Amino acid sequence: MIRIFLNITLILVTFFACYFVDIYLLFRPPQAKNASFITFRAHQAFTYDQRKALSINRKKAHLNYVPVFRYIPEHVEESRKKLNELINEFTVYRAVKGRGSENLVVYLKEQLGVQVSNPEVIRLLKYRDLKQLLDGIQTIQESILQNKILEGTENLEGKKTVEILSPSSSEPAVFSIGNITTLDKARFSMQTKIHQLFWQVDKKILDPMVQISIATLVPNLAYDQRVNENRLEKLDQQFPTKTIKFKPGDVLVAASKVMPEEDVRLLTSYRKQISNQIYQDALWILFTILFMVVFFNLFISNVVAGRSYTEPPCHILLSLLIIHIIILKACLIFTPFPIYFLPFSLLPLLVISLNHGRIIAIGTTVVAAMLASLFCGHTFEIILYFIFGGLTAALVASRIRKRWMILVPALLVGLINVTSVIAFTIDWQATVLQIEGLPNIGMNIFGKVFEALMIENISWAFVGGIAAGPLALLLLPLLEVSWQTASTFKLNRYTDLQRPLLKKLLHEARGTYQHAMMVAYLAQSAGEAIGANTLLLRIGAYYHDIGKMKNPGYFIENQFNGENPHDILDPEESANIIIDHVRYGMKMGQESGLPKVVTDLILQHHGTHLIEYFYNLATKANLSVSIQEDDFRYPGPKPQSIEAAILMIADAVEAASRSLKDPTRTKFEKMVRLILVKRIVDGQFSECDLRTRDLEKIVQSLVDSLEASFHSRIRYPWQSTAKPPKKGSWRIGGTGAKEKKDRAFRL
Repeated sequence: MIRIFLNITLILVTFFACYFVDIYLLFRPPQAKNASFITFRAHQAFTYDQRKALSINRKKAHLNYVPVFRYIPEHVEESRKKLNELINEFTVYRAVKGRGSENLVVYLKEQLGVQVSNPEVIRLLKYRDLKQLLDGIQTIQESILQNKILEGTENLEGKKTVEILSPSSSEPAVFSIGNITTLDKARFSMQTKIHQLFWQVDKKILDPMVQISIATLVPNLAYDQRVNENRLEKLDQQFPTKTIKFKPGDVLVAASKVMPEEDVRLLTSYRKQISNQIYQDALWILFTILFMVVFFNLFISNVVAGRSYTEPPCHILLSLLIIHIIILKACLIFTPFPIYFLPFSLLPLLVISLNHGRIIAIGTTVVAAMLASLFCGHTFEIILYFIFGGLTAALVASRIRKRWMILVPALLVGLINVTSVIAFTIDWQATVLQIEGLPNIGMNIFGKVFEALMIENISWAFVGGIAAGPLALLLLPLLEVSWQTASTFKLNRYTDLQRPLLKKLLHEARGTYQHAMMVAYLAQSAGEAIGANTLLLRIGAYYHDIGKMKNPGYFIENQFNGENPHDILDPEESANIIIDHVRYGMKMGQESGLPKVVTDLILQHHGTHLIEYFYNLATKANLSVSIQEDDFRYPGPKPQSIEAAILMIADAVEAASRSLKDPTRTKFEKMVRLILVKRIVDGQFSECDLRTRDLEKIVQSLVDSLEASFHSRIRYPWQSTAKPPKKGSWRIGGTGAKEKKDRAFRL
């Protein structure tokens, strides 16, 4: 049930990681001048055409642009001057009673551009109230000149306001478009006011005079070409016309950045693209996730289970995949660094450090690379980048034994990452051409090559590889506590024979200590023969009998041919003392902080095996009473792992080997096979994955180890006469009659 739940969680977490940013962007569009809470990255290849994306904004900006005009006081004076000169001309020609009126006609045409006939000029000169008319016109002109007069409307189209620069002010003043009048309107206004004021004047007099007087008006505003061109150029710079290509995983907007308008436009353009494709891609991405999860489960069930002697740690591996994906996605969301920064090799380092082997680490790495590429940028280069770094970590990390040594695979991963980035980003064709074109290859060629490689990506790739090591060390203690497991580094601490519990065992139960060392030797050799966890076997052998420190004298290896306290005890009482060493060992191990995988070996190394010697004694001593066999069995459980089964065999073999007289290889082999057969018949290996084809390897490795331990030596002269043993003792595997009668018990 847990496995199904973790598989569903892995599918949902991966799918959500693929679309988290896209969904966030669709439901929470970016706002200008607001900080970005997350880093927005291109989920897929994205081309940002700035000209197309900004065309509407550019037009809108031009429409909203406020033009700048310059107020010219000299033009106001020019209008006044023209009217004054006109008045003077009329005064002069009127004084000579119209003589030379033709010259006045020429003057009006050349200076004011007004075509008036000579008769009309003569009529004006003869008008008796001409001076009052000209004075009135001058007053009207003065009022008209108070306005802002512009030549034409070509620069006012669609504008609501304008800015006017005045010589008397350093800053432009903003005026509504209603305060600006054109020259035509100003002349029309002047004409209207003249007609209103001098309505009683004959039209033959008034119309020519109006035509002449309005010609004196000139614009006092001018479009400032230089200032407006500079401003429009700066405005256009806000709307570039480049085409920018983003690769999958490239940063669009970094987290915590206050977004200007250009970032909002970029994200808006990207949002439009993904809104059209998000549903098209979702189906095949979901299919890929399902396929990889099913593949991973089949890999664990078939490949790993076929090579492993323990139940595959599916829940741990699935949990690691989920944690790994969450960490990678968090790095993508909350950091602005390139995608090469991701500490992908964290996963194989954790798998190896938690004692799950290289095969599992390699398979998990490949699956994780496929899943991570779906939300990091589903490109072939990204997949290979992750796989190369991950496989390097999986192959190298299996040999480390101390925590600081995890920096070695992390360093190698960093170098592999750098190599991958160089291989994927360099333009090899251009590089070859540059090399061929240079007579001497110098530093300049390397400079050109590394410009194309983007030094920043190379640096972050190296940092990403290095960061996986410390991050793994940071997570390991949390995972060990959560899953009650032990990493390689934690287990290695317990190989030290100077640890307090082993030193106490040496002082209080020296025979048991020696027995434990021999069992460790035998168990490790058997584990190496079939590929079991030899580190765990060695540690389990060191601590498997620590419970004997409770009553060390009741175990034969600590009696040293002295009195046997079992001689005065009932068989049931003796059996309970022997059985209790497992319970005491479990309690001592837990109190001293031994990892659970080690205390499990203490509890399982006898399984539910029957203590035959005391059971037979009890049966013979109570012929009329039915003796319960369960009262003489260890509480178990039976070995749950191949390591527990090997430890059970090695423990029994070491104990039985001490009882052999004149040991030979044949006797060793016969003894080992007998012990194995008894435990197989007793069903002690029914709950672990100890396979028949591996039993022969175990037998041969144990026989070889025993033969090496009991090798022959030259007898010294004082050893020529062997003294008979003071007292026989019973041992597992012994067949002599005296051994069977003796009540001493060796475990």
